Amino acid sequence: MNGVFSSGQNAPLTAHTVRFTASAAAPIDLCAFVVDDRLQVASSGDVVFYNQPRTQGVRLDGDTIVVELAALRTGARVLFAAGTDSAVSVSTSLTDPSGAPLAAFDVEPSGTETALLCWEIYPHNDNWKVRALGQGYAGGLGAMFTAHGVEVDDEAARVAPSVPEMSVPDGPAPSFEWLWKIFEDAARSATAYLSAHEYAQHRLDDELSAAVADPATRTGVAAEAARARAHRRCEELNSAAEQRHRDDSARLTDELNTIDSRLPASLSTWTSTSWNTLRTPSDGIRVGELSAPERGTLQVPLCVPLPMHRPLWIDGGDSEIQQDSATQQVVTALALRLLAARPGARVDIVDPARALVELRELAAPVLAGPPVLDIGGVAAKLKGLADSADLTTLAMSTDPAAAHLEPRVLVLVGVPHGYSSDDLLQVIRLTRLPGAQHISIVIAGAADTVVDDPAFQILLEQSQHLPSSADGHFADPWTGSDWTFTPDVIPADAVLLQRVITTLGAV
Repeated sequence: MNGVFSSGQNAPLTAHTVRFTASAAAPIDLCAFVVDDRLQVASSGDVVFYNQPRTQGVRLDGDTIVVELAALRTGARVLFAAGTDSAVSVSTSLTDPSGAPLAAFDVEPSGTETALLCWEIYPHNDNWKVRALGQGYAGGLGAMFTAHGVEVDDEAARVAPSVPEMSVPDGPAPSFEWLWKIFEDAARSATAYLSAHEYAQHRLDDELSAAVADPATRTGVAAEAARARAHRRCEELNSAAEQRHRDDSARLTDELNTIDSRLPASLSTWTSTSWNTLRTPSDGIRVGELSAPERGTLQVPLCVPLPMHRPLWIDGGDSEIQQDSATQQVVTALALRLLAARPGARVDIVDPARALVELRELAAPVLAGPPVLDIGGVAAKLKGLADSADLTTLAMSTDPAAAHLEPRVLVLVGVPHGYSSDDLLQVIRLTRLPGAQHISIVIAGAADTVVDDPAFQILLEQSQHLPSSADGHFADPWTGSDWTFTPDVIPADAVLLQRVITTLGAV
């Protein structure tokens, strides 16, 4: 297959990866839809364009859309499209990854059509085919998106897919997965916001370049008017992007406020009425808040799922932790939330630095044993826990019922100072033994990569690290957008703190 197609023409497609490009005598937007046999998307996530650069099997790579046929969901079709500001002819081409041409198609608008469907890739008898389309939409990309089932706000918003409307579940209480979905929505909204600004600037640069391309027309009234229009259009696009992001943020904030009282206490805010009830089993804990002041006031919780398969490591002042009140408050908050997440849980505290005075007082009624406050007691405590988990693992191999154990929270402070290499090996044993799955481990210490101890390095690499200062950064896992992480700390209000302790059964 290699040639110039006419509207409606189709041919077998042998390439496994297809690249779509287009050009026109005006700025151009490329997009693609992943659709079913009715040419409808399953959700707004099935469209790829500058504001949403990828979905399963399809991605925007600069000024090219790339489709990996093997990665598409079963039965899916892909529509390639282009949008322009005015009705102009668009020249399109399909190539393989090496750049070898597969097909070309010049799409002519009819009348005022500013959005053009160019190509369709579709499965046929266990193979793939390609068809030239040529259908236009006078309503622009907004009309095209709507025709294929994509939710849009308006053309001025650059037809970015909306964050879903709030819908609080009527069944079981929302939990970790619900909050994680809110974070995903916030991340995608942030990426759309940033992409829209980049697009507006790119478009401005193109239009200003076009305005001065011809020496005969680069000065004068017409040239000034063209530059003014370009700047005005850039401001309109930026304003629309900012408004859209504000609307998304307000919607997500309302959703967080609405579900807060229905979340398990371990995932809710400290002021939530969830702390008025008895401990409720939870599938996660809140570890802090994520924000991006340069993008607005939205704050979303960062949560960790339970059971924890890795220790939580709080990067703090190790040997000086006794004076590091920020780290102390973070560790105490995490321990209280872990206790709240598991009814009946008890806590083991290994604190040779004698830093966690407040945690020892607050959790006194749920201590699994006397806190270890001297270096001399560290080895016996950790070896005892590891040996017990080893025996439990052996028992579980013959009696699965032995897995139903009292949940424990193990807090280790001041690592690696005051801990021998053998002590750290016992902690590593606890992270690997099936009989220790009921133990959640919180470590406070310095992430000192120059410590010459293999056991320390292994434990450091196996742990999930949370910065203890408010200027930490976190990249979301969907788009890589940067967020400022503020760790959770215990409430300063004595009444609220007393209510938390009452919920934990510590009074």
